[in-house]
Amino acid sequence: MSVICYLIVAVWTGGSGLTSEQMDLVIRHLPVQVSVVDEHGTLVYWHGDLFADCELRHVGVHADESHNEHSRRTIARMEAAFRDGSRDEAVFRRIEEGRLILVRYAPLRDAAGAYLGMMETMQDITDIVGLEGAKLTLDWD
Repeated sequence: MSVICYLIVAVWTGGSGLTSEQMDLVIRHLPVQVSVVDEHGTLVYWHGDLFADCELRHVGVHADESHNEHSRRTIARMEAAFRDGSRDEAVFRRIEEGRLILVRYAPLRDAAGAYLGMMETMQDITDIVGLEGAKLTLDWD
């Protein structure tokens, strides 16, 4: 499970020293778009700008209501595998306006392993795909 999954579950279940405001700031400063659905499939958190049609009005609505039929089938398959513990991640890539977007889904589970929902992260990786070698100096000048 990724660090962000642990952070979200820790705040969601009260096991973190971060306030909800601090957690929101952490998520908003990560170079990813984040969405979270609860164990019932309802979108409970969203932040990002990769999809112009995804708006805060979708928070509180079942994820099926904002996806096409093909996506609904894929999401249902991921949810089933995350619920039964057979999978811990699903990774996709897409091209949006000439940019390479990495899309990752991960289950949110509590310390006992109970499924609490699913997190999606999307990151524009276009500028980092071709990086090579180490860069250990600050080059602001």
